[in-house]
Amino acid sequence: MPMMSRRQLEEIAEAVRGVPVWGCLPGSTAAEAGVRYGDIVLRVNGMETPTIVEYLTARKLRSDGFTLVLFRAGEEITVFVPFRPPSDPMAALARQIADGRYVVAADDAVEEPKALPS
Repeated sequence: MPMMSRRQLEEIAEAVRGVPVWGCLPGSTAAEAGVRYGDIVLRVNGMETPTIVEYLTARKLRSDGFTLVLFRAGEEITVFVPFRPPSDPMAALARQIADGRYVVAADDAVEEPKALPS
């Protein structure tokens, strides 16, 4: 099945009143739980998520992770995404820089790194 365009995904998400998934970071708990591009988040921890605001609010309802109800290929599926304990923030930043997700300019070396545009 060919990957649907962002516009198609936005239209379907609007129709089913959910939040489209644009992708997951490789190795993230969401990716490990099976969340992928094209899914639409309908509910988080039992709370409907028609917008990103409700999604972010619902993620905070549990301290161990969150249960997602996803709309995928015309069906609803449920997955649990556990929270990982925080790691060393400098090690995490170093991994993100190595993965190319952040760029630090030489004159910005002591400032906050800047995120690359998506």
